[in-house]
Amino acid sequence: MPMIKVIIERRVAEGLESVYQDTIRNLMLQITERPGFLKGDAYRDVHHPNHFYVISNWQSIESWEHWQNSSQRQRLLTELAPLLEQDEKCTVLALKVSYEAKPSKFARPTQTYTY
Repeated sequence: MPMIKVIIERRVAEGLESVYQDTIRNLMLQITERPGFLKGDAYRDVHHPNHFYVISNWQSIESWEHWQNSSQRQRLLTELAPLLEQDEKCTVLALKVSYEAKPSKFARPTQTYTY
């Protein structure tokens, strides 16, 4: 089975955004040791500051489902629940086509942005 990407969307209750960010930072550290986990990033919607996304890469759908159904993840969801306006939404994607920009002599170094 090919690598998959999982997008988790969460709407955080107003005023609890910083608590959520601290909590998710700690929770994501626990995921890094899970079998099949490859990479994870957390994002905040620029236009809707209480909308957050976690995008993770997994070796296979089986690796993700094993984590998704684990008692450890259920405990983490219980910890997050009081911070959320509604249940999280998970989308699982399999790569079909990939595109990259052509190298350019004018390419600039990667930059880090903070919001």
